Amino acid sequence: MVEKILSLDMSTKTGWALLNSMPTGIVLLEYGKLEQIHTPEGAYPESFIKWAYSVFEKIRDVILAKNPDVVVLEETSAGSKAIYTQKILEWIHFLVAQLVVDMGLKVIYILTEEWRRETGCLISKEEKKRNKEVREYKKKNASKIAYDKDGKRIGKITRKHVNIRRANEVFAEFLKEPLRKKDEDTADSLLLAYCYHLRRLRSSEEIQSQKVQS
Repeated sequence: MVEKILSLDMSTKTGWALLNSMPTGIVLLEYGKLEQIHTPEGAYPESFIKWAYSVFEKIRDVILAKNPDVVVLEETSAGSKAIYTQKILEWIHFLVAQLVVDMGLKVIYILTEEWRRETGCLISKEEKKRNKEVREYKKKNASKIAYDKDGKRIGKITRKHVNIRRANEVFAEFLKEPLRKKDEDTADSLLLAYCYHLRRLRSSEEIQSQKVQS
């Protein structure tokens, strides 16, 4: 059975992806990122109310235009976010939650650590080696910047870098061009959808296994 997935990495610059999920695999239909919306002028909380609605309206337009069978969202997590950064995310999430409930859409929330783990966003041996070289260079030279043997500046590989690499690996045949650092929100939305797709496959396999056993 085909299920059309719309995944949203929601923020003030939301990444989104539209895929068909099937037992035989996935087909990426569209993907992109909404232009960032900055805090409007005015005092709090009025400015935040306007801000949340401005972001929500852009997300709403995507949901209405794409007509998905299921909406997959990254669950909010306080983590190290500043209080007001977290607050605007929660307000946007509330408005989107109200919309999908009113529309009767199926909605799935997935925690960041879950989709990263389930989609294989693991740092490679080469990336670990590079990070070690960066740390050792900075320590040895008492420097905040590291350079390789050719004098080229190098930095540590972060989780965001790993996510982008993994999205490029999974969706290579569908991408117009490889995703880069500026596309991190789009990469996250792609992997959100992929995580849900993998869960669908596992669920289907478990059902088939139970039928065989019975």
